Order: sequence, then C-alpha cells, then structure tokens
Amino acid sequence: MSRRALHLFGLAAILGMVLVLRREAFLEQWSNPALDARVATRFVVIAPVLCMLLGLRDVLALWRPARETTQKGGSRAEGHEGPPRPAGHGRGPYRVAMRRFAENRLAMAGLYAIAGLCLVAILAPLLAPFDPTAIDDPVATRHLPPSAEHPFGTDEYGRDWLSRALYGARVSLSVAILAVMVAVTVGTIYGAVAGYFGGFVDNALMRIVDVIMAFPTFFLMLMLVGVFEASLLALVLIMGLTSWTGTARFIRGEILSLKERDFIEAARAMGLPHRIIIFRHLIPNALAPVLVSAALMVGGMIGAEAGLSFLGIGIRPPTPSWGNMVSQGQDAIFVAWWVALFPGLLLSITILSFNLLADGLRDALDPKTLMRKYV
Repeated sequence: MSRRALHLFGLAAILGMVLVLRREAFLEQWSNPALDARVATRFVVIAPVLCMLLGLRDVLALWRPARETTQKGGSRAEGHEGPPRPAGHGRGPYRVAMRRFAENRLAMAGLYAIAGLCLVAILAPLLAPFDPTAIDDPVATRHLPPSAEHPFGTDEYGRDWLSRALYGARVSLSVAILAVMVAVTVGTIYGAVAGYFGGFVDNALMRIVDVIMAFPTFFLMLMLVGVFEASLLALVLIMGLTSWTGTARFIRGEILSLKERDFIEAARAMGLPHRIIIFRHLIPNALAPVLVSAALMVGGMIGAEAGLSFLGIGIRPPTPSWGNMVSQGQDAIFVAWWVALFPGLLLSITILSFNLLADGLRDALDPKTLMRKYV
C-alpha cells in the first residue's frame, strides 16, 4: 500500500472518530446558518468519503499491475528481459523532489503539524467544548486553572481558553495564508513582467521595489492598519500588499536566466504572445524558490498578525486570535500563567512547523542535488 493511501485512510479514520465522538455537536451545528458551522459539518461528512475513494483508487492502481504480471506467468523468459531501463527512468525531477522531501523527517513533522492545525481550524465548531465568546458567570469561572472540564483553563471573563484557542487558529492561519497568497500572486506577476521585458521596464519596476523595501515592512503595516479599519479583509490586503517585494525579486532573478533558454526562444519564434510565454512557460519553471519563500512567509505573517493583535490594532476582541490572546495574558501572567502560555505555545509550534516545511522544500527543490539524483 502506498504512503499516500495510508495518509488518506488515516485522515478518513480521524474524521470518522470526530464525527462519532462529537455527534451531538455535529447535530447541533448542522442546522446552524453560520458559514463556519456549515463548512465544518459538510467537511466532516464529505472529506472521509473522498479520502476513502482516493485511497481505494491508489490501492487498485498498485494491485492491477501486480495481477497482470502474475497472469502473464513470467512471460519474460531468462535471457529475454529486454533492454535495461536508464537511470531515473519514470522519475521526473518533481517526483524525485517529493521523494527527497518525504525522506526529511523534520520537514514531514512540520507538514503533519501544519495539516493537524489546519484540520483543527476547520473543525473548530465541532471540537470546541464551549462557545468561545460566551460569558456565563465570570465571578465563579474567572481564571480557573487547567482541568478536565477546561484543559486550557479560563480567562478573566470565565471564557473557555481551549475553545478560544481553537477558534483563534482559524483566524490566525486564514489571515496568514490568504495574505501570503496575495503577496505571492502580486510578486510573481510583477517580477515575471520585470524580468521578461528587461531594459527600461525592468529598471522602472525594480526602482519601485527598492522604494517600498526602504520602509520596514512591519512599521508600514502599522501605519496602514492605523489609517484603515482593521477588519479581516483589510488586514489580509495590508499584510499581503506590503510583503510581495521579496517574491518579486526571486521571480525576476529566475526569469532573467530562463528567458534565454532554447524553449523560450522557440516559443518566441512560433509567435506566441507575451502573456502565454510568461504564464505558461516561464512562471511554472520558476516556482521552486517561490514555494520555499511562501512557506517562510506564512510563518512570518502569523508572527506579524500576532504582533499587530498584541498591540491592539489587529484582530479586535471578542473575535479570538492567538495574538490578542497573548496580549490578554500579559496582564495576568503572574495570576493565571495559562492565559499567555497556551496561545504562545501554539504560535511557536506553528511558526516552527512552517520553517521546517520551508527548509525541507529548499533541500528537496535544490536544482543541483535534484538533477544529480535525477541523472
């Protein structure tokens, strides 16, 4: 059985356990009109079915060639095995890269941790034992230490800290990932255009990048967040549109080397328009460093969102995010240590996981080692 099939079956089993163990919460959230509740309940029903079907397809794909070989009865007699296959036959460079990444234990640990955090964020309405914003009896439930009923304790208003941490994962991860998508998209297109056309266009676009990079990114975020209302969408756009310059420089450098290759000259000779050459031939061949940069940027974006929320100008309470949870815990660090400890640990684990993922991608996609193993 392939590793991917094992992962798919394992994910289906985990989601099935969540559905069984949290069936009361599932039935309660099924009729909830809120978008997060609908996404969580539909995901926990549809995802296991898809995982099982994809896993069975992989198993059948592995079983079918073995059965055909058995039925042929060893048709290749001794001395008639055919010509030997060349080294690397059937293994493209990206397949080799995936295998190299899978052999990196730290990178796989980071990938598993990120997948688990994303799964927890999606299923937060089902996994959270309490309403994250409910204030029942703050006098009796204020600053309760970690226990079986409240594994992460409670805050000064008596709110369950585990529930707020689960919902805070959705906010922190979604803001960071969406901001990175904005930054990578803008930076990739901008850098590809600058590197492809070169000359005056390249000089003009790169000078704009130099001007933007002259301002410290975090302080530029602070200024823009202070000007505009700190809504979720505004925060994503501000963080994304102030962090694309590094990606633009990466892509520009790759495009400058790729545009002189023979396949690009052939595309020009065929009369293909510039947009086809850029988006179909150049950008796909220049994405390896961008993937590494994007993984690093997600960790940085999570830290930036936490810093903005810690300063009180990011995600505003009562909406939970790991940043404003840590900010809330600083005033009670000597009275209720758990209020700052648990969201701080989640922040550290998440950023470390994305850094490990980026290191694994960098090692797996290194052109020198990749081509040495491929050839």
